[in-house]
Amino acid sequence: MHITHCPQCDTAFKVSPQQLELAKGWVRCGRCSHVFEAALHFETPPDIPAAPLSSADAPSLFRAAMAPVVAAYEVEPTPVNTAPVENTDAVLPLRWLIVAGALVLALLMQCVVAQRNWLAAEEPALRPLLSVLCSCEVTWPREPEAVLIESSSFTENPQGGYTVQLRLKNTQHHPVAMPALELTLTDLQDQVLVRRVFTADELSGKDHVQALRDVRSTLNFDLDDKVSQRVIGFRAFVFYP
Repeated sequence: MHITHCPQCDTAFKVSPQQLELAKGWVRCGRCSHVFEAALHFETPPDIPAAPLSSADAPSLFRAAMAPVVAAYEVEPTPVNTAPVENTDAVLPLRWLIVAGALVLALLMQCVVAQRNWLAAEEPALRPLLSVLCSCEVTWPREPEAVLIESSSFTENPQGGYTVQLRLKNTQHHPVAMPALELTLTDLQDQVLVRRVFTADELSGKDHVQALRDVRSTLNFDLDDKVSQRVIGFRAFVFYP
């Protein structure tokens, strides 16, 4: 009886001379099924020298029918994970699309809130919805360049006091907020004698000017006698405080 070693997995097992004669010195490892010449891998020199054979000389009958010499043993199978595997290649682009969509939506919301007054002026039906979205007051847009002073006059009343008459026009195709007025009275050298601001409420009872419409305003006020004697001219300027 001889002890040989499998060159593939280094498993040691016993082989008898009868087994060696049956397969002309070839054996098959019962662990890894590797076929090799047993005499080349004995622990002790064999009693009967065997001529080295190539793998081509291994009898096909031995390969097909010879039972493993090593005692059978069980190998615990490696557990296989049957849970579905997440496809990261598909999940990552989807996550980026969701993040990008959220950012675009947030940007659109900021633009809507910033332009809420203009949108409400263009589409009055959107005013309630815009008020809910921004949780704030929706007013008329303030566009100083849209409101022009079409005509103005400054006169002294026979009964006393002064009167300023203005005609303001909205050149936009949507309503705009009523502006305030800065009135400056000057002397003969065009030096400022007095300056006064009239609010939108004082100019008109409305808080806005309709699209492509004008608003007429009449302002009455008194001046100190010293100032009134020097008043020669005036300047009017509309603005939003």
